Amino acid sequence: MLPAQVRLAELYHLHKAGKLTADHGPELMQCLAVNARYCWDTLKLQQLFNLAVSTEDNAWLNSLRIREEALRLKGRVPTI
Repeated sequence: MLPAQVRLAELYHLHKAGKLTADHGPELMQCLAVNARYCWDTLKLQQLFNLAVSTEDNAWLNSLRIREEALRLKGRVPTI
């Protein structure tokens, strides 16, 4: 889980408690942007995994596994 996702959960609980202010807006937008990028990168990798498996391209599959690990650890994937 990314730190931005943890912060999103915190901001959500502030909202539920009625304590979210306009000052939180920029931070909320930044967290949403990071989360959206993470989601799209994850979905793209899943699509590429499916292609690599269907074409039985083990070298490509290994490369994708390295990218998946980088995404999991850093929140960003090297250029796909």
